[in-house]
Amino acid sequence: MAENSLQNRVLKFLNSLPNCVAENVSGNSNQSGRADINGCISGRAFKIELKDPSTGYEPSAKQLRYLEKWSKKAGALAGVCYSLRDVKQLLEDYL
Repeated sequence: MAENSLQNRVLKFLNSLPNCVAENVSGNSNQSGRADINGCISGRAFKIELKDPSTGYEPSAKQLRYLEKWSKKAGALAGVCYSLRDVKQLLEDYL
């Protein structure tokens, strides 16, 4: 599955949840290292980096530092997800 297709499915799912807003923030060089999806659910910010498992790509060190900063310093929900199931698990662990 292409990362774009996964991203569309994840955004559709997230924006269907009550008390949740999510947006795509990937796409240009000024956003290098940032998570693909930013959002907020029930007052808690989240950052999700999506990776397509079929490509074998892993998150870069820069991306991992970004997620860690948001998670540890700001208390946001942050993670790397390889599927819609991973996204659901990330939210379930919080909710």
